[in-house]
Amino acid sequence: MKYSSRHSTDVDSVRWNNDLLKSTYSTSYQTTEYLTSDLENITPIFIHVTNANDEVVGQVGIRIIDSTVMYASPLFKRFSKIISNIAKRMIWVHGPIIHSKNIEERKNILTEILKEVNRVAEKYDVVYIEGQTSPCDFFVDEDYQKIFSDDGYTKFDSRSFLADLNLTSDELWANVSKKARGDVNRAKRREIQTKVLETTEEINDFVNLNEEWAKAKDLTITNPEKQKEIFWKNHKSGIEKILLAYKESKLIAGLVLGCFNKIVHTNFVISSYDIETNLGGTLLTWYAVEWAKTNNFEIYDFSGGGVAESLLSYKRKWGGKETRYYIFRKIRKHSSYKLYSSVFNIIQKYHFLRTKK
Repeated sequence: MKYSSRHSTDVDSVRWNNDLLKSTYSTSYQTTEYLTSDLENITPIFIHVTNANDEVVGQVGIRIIDSTVMYASPLFKRFSKIISNIAKRMIWVHGPIIHSKNIEERKNILTEILKEVNRVAEKYDVVYIEGQTSPCDFFVDEDYQKIFSDDGYTKFDSRSFLADLNLTSDELWANVSKKARGDVNRAKRREIQTKVLETTEEINDFVNLNEEWAKAKDLTITNPEKQKEIFWKNHKSGIEKILLAYKESKLIAGLVLGCFNKIVHTNFVISSYDIETNLGGTLLTWYAVEWAKTNNFEIYDFSGGGVAESLLSYKRKWGGKETRYYIFRKIRKHSSYKLYSSVFNIIQKYHFLRTKK
């Protein structure tokens, strides 16, 4: 079958999200709400692939990032002008989304998507392209991966941990490690309280905690008021949910969940550094699983990453099934990418040393 592709910077939000629901593995990272709800220097790109009947059979939402993120530092600002010239990149998370389960159709649709990605990369003159498959896409076989490698991408293996929320609460709890269950029970004995965010005052508390977390790493949030607006909008829409943990009326941890297509995934967790052995984040993780099950989601993705064993060991103890996914990276401007990587590594080492003090 013949396929055609196109891209745009704006789409009908309802139609785009409804098309995503034709797939069993699309997540909130591919929704219009996520793709358009960032701070500055971000351009959303929406790629469609259609068949001969003009039916959408594949899609991927991409963000073109010109320079910075929501966190900055004195050192980062010093390098900001250099970075802005060498760091223009295209990023997608949990995609592409291909509606067919037929292996040959999937390969042909992916090939068409990557052709359109190349056109966009050329148009916006990006330094590199990076995409992450969904851990819930169980059709990513070797032939599928080869299409990326044939187009010049390098593959990086990653792992996530998926909990089946069709299990009973007792079964989910039994899958959690003994250590994690002990920490959850200890948090409850310390009378740490958990809840879903409800008010704008609680958003203020959450962003203040985020600023505290960033400051501990010698970072600053570049636009906290805008961050409040984004968090509140996405929380109210339901595409994200923010869970909070309090100890004696003080917010000590927060957790942001992505929520879409019966899949919940951990977006990020922040905790107060004022409290030694803070168990708020631990309690929130189990509370998030309970919340997701109560609200009829089917998969909880604890998220994961590369081969850093410290991160994976924490994720593993929550009992999810270890699941492989992939990051594909294509470098278009090797000298710029090399310089960008060098600057980024300097900044990383700087923050590591600052947080060790």
